[in-house]
Amino acid sequence: MAQLNADLSNYDTQEGFDVLEPGWYEAVVSDSEIKDGKNGSYIQWTWEVVGKPNRLWDYMSLGNEVAMQRLKTMAACCGHSNSNFLADTEELHGKKCLLRLKIQKDEGYEPKNKITSFKPIEKSTTPQPPPVEKPTAQPQQKMPWE
Repeated sequence: MAQLNADLSNYDTQEGFDVLEPGWYEAVVSDSEIKDGKNGSYIQWTWEVVGKPNRLWDYMSLGNEVAMQRLKTMAACCGHSNSNFLADTEELHGKKCLLRLKIQKDEGYEPKNKITSFKPIEKSTTPQPPPVEKPTAQPQQKMPWE
């Protein structure tokens, strides 16, 4: 047995996450980390789903053309100022976009959400009424008999 003596009084307990139904969800990039894997380096992204207690993880291999296309798409959809160049993954922290989720079922594991695509958050498409013009004061005109 390993002696731990850890004070956990400053931490909250955490429940597991429910699997979200397939569809589009607004989410924000909360963290990223570059890791080494057996097939090379990859980025692990952590997403927080807006309005839900869910966290999602996405992985992009740094040596894979499809993953680099996904990274560019993600950066553009998150509103990065130059989606052709990303110097640091932290440039996307705090950025929002829409994520399309599906449910992935792998044998021997619990179902989980998988991010399949990204989309920018569009501004409101609700038509806005035109601004009300205030009448401008016209100088009083004299009547011809005055």
